[in-house]
Amino acid sequence: MDEYIAQLIRLAEKLSELMSENLGLDNKYIKKVFSGSKGPSVGTKVAIYTHCPHPELVRGLREHTDAGGIILMLQDDQVPGLEFFKDGKWVEISPSKNNPIFVNTGDLLEV
Repeated sequence: MDEYIAQLIRLAEKLSELMSENLGLDNKYIKKVFSGSKGPSVGTKVAIYTHCPHPELVRGLREHTDAGGIILMLQDDQVPGLEFFKDGKWVEISPSKNNPIFVNTGDLLEV
């Protein structure tokens, strides 16, 4: 698990470099902004949401925004439900075997 998390961190760092470059900034800019004295600020949350036999009875997680910078959401190919809010409406992100990682930019990166 430690190696897997280390690889996800490397992916997020590479994405931050590419985002920085595309914004016309030094490629380490975003990484520096999200780093403290001990390196980049990283959090890990693991949640498993199994298929619900009565989805009409469950509302799911409350609407929310992601506060951080780069959020890597790992999906499985069996359980749908991930949505994002765009242009005033909710858009479903279908599970995918080919693209199991959904990259989201959080509120701090947007600002």
